[in-house]
Amino acid sequence: MKQVIFSILLLSSLSLWAQENINTNKFRQLGNELPTPNTFRTASGAPGSSYWQQQADYVMDVKIDEQKQVLSGEETITYTNNSPDNLEYLWLQLDQNVRAKSSDSYKIRQSSIDGNFDLGSIAGLEPWFEGGFNIESVTDA
Repeated sequence: MKQVIFSILLLSSLSLWAQENINTNKFRQLGNELPTPNTFRTASGAPGSSYWQQQADYVMDVKIDEQKQVLSGEETITYTNNSPDNLEYLWLQLDQNVRAKSSDSYKIRQSSIDGNFDLGSIAGLEPWFEGGFNIESVTDA
């Protein structure tokens, strides 16, 4: 019983220090609590008079070959710069195919054998599925 009472007192006393690390500086910046309004954002965070958004429209032509289990297609991305400033370049990031047999991911992949291992599981140790995507070309207009 003494241990229960001691545990309750100990846990309740920890809450006394819960609010100790607040910023009491009267001259601190209120950027997080009250953002400074400008032409792009109002003080409430709503869009201002000079607010703009970029636009990207996608058109995809996709075909599925169930026999070969291949998904192929083409995509056209139309990017509209709604900014009053000119863009010097447009960044398009195409991640590498981590499931390709030539990928570095197969070279650094580590397999593990747990206690429930049977001979039928040996086939699962070799990467047989070459999934992901193969990019044939990227062109601009």
